[in-house]
Amino acid sequence: MCPTVFGQRLNVLSSKEVLERTGISRATLNNYIGSGLLPRPEVLPPGPEHGAAPRIGYFPDDTVERIEEIQRLKQQGWSISRIAAHLAGGAQAQTAAPAPQAPAQVRAAQTAAAPVQPVAARPAVLPAPSPAAAPVTESAARRIPAPILTPVAVLVSTLQDAGELWLQLPAGEYFELVNEVWLALDGIFVRHGGRHGKHPGEGMVCHFLPQPAVSHLWNALVAAHQTREAMRQISSRWQARKGWDFELSMNTGVDEGQEWLGALRLSDPLELTVVGGAADHAAQLSRSAREGAIWITRNLVGKLSAQERGRITFGVPRADRRVLSSFSRLADLAALIEGSPAVPAALADLPVTELLDLSTVPPAPHSPVRPEA
Repeated sequence: MCPTVFGQRLNVLSSKEVLERTGISRATLNNYIGSGLLPRPEVLPPGPEHGAAPRIGYFPDDTVERIEEIQRLKQQGWSISRIAAHLAGGAQAQTAAPAPQAPAQVRAAQTAAAPVQPVAARPAVLPAPSPAAAPVTESAARRIPAPILTPVAVLVSTLQDAGELWLQLPAGEYFELVNEVWLALDGIFVRHGGRHGKHPGEGMVCHFLPQPAVSHLWNALVAAHQTREAMRQISSRWQARKGWDFELSMNTGVDEGQEWLGALRLSDPLELTVVGGAADHAAQLSRSAREGAIWITRNLVGKLSAQERGRITFGVPRADRRVLSSFSRLADLAALIEGSPAVPAALADLPVTELLDLSTVPPAPHSPVRPEA
């Protein structure tokens, strides 16, 4: 509902309306604001429909379209910094259309009201430590490899309720926690041959490419399983340290496919990324999962060897029970999970399941049965 102040109707959207129309979480909305992708909300006096709310934040009425464009570019593999530059460039190219301003009466009312503290922007998860990138020379640009179409497994893991963590922890402890998670998961991914990619928010992306005598699909699943176990240990340590019952978890999505691998940024060393359906699917699974769940596609399960499939337990909930070795439409599975955002229509019918358990110990070979003499 658009607010009215002194009889004037304002063409803006409340944060609640933005969340309902786009299906994103409040943590994602805060991240977009902190990253400069969205303007900070205009804080206006509450209307009668808001009850005792002390203040309400409103966004320009084109915010929903802007978020849809951000999500579309993210699905195409764009980094947050690249999207921000693109949106800023588009805004400058237009004839200086300023952000909607509240009427003079509203601004006067705001001035007279008690001062409002600005909303603190929550930082995104720190990237992996790396040497400073050197300027790209002409010769380095010529060495950029052409993109290749290759089999790949894509793992996306996102820290659940990062916005709530930022509100509950002092800044120093927040960064300490984030880096502890990063270091633990980084070791797991490297052990299993994973290569880091860009994540648009609070989490990690890892690509697993084929290796001699090693299944890259199995490596991705083992990495996801060990990530969940590592997060349980980290969560227990922080619960003991803080005396809280907050469960730290990384929600993970994994898919595979024949995808394009290439460089999207001219840096040294080159930053490689995967663009294609598997990356989009894994990202959406990670956004939809909750409580540290690992969601994988039917396509990935079907590509495992018979021995590998025998070492995993997977299934989906049905009514009051869980049906093993079965799959569900992504939209139906997400609808059962409290707090899971809306699934885009393009991915609603994707067949998925939850990885419940995995055995890292291969089964013992069967001994041949000797005929009796």
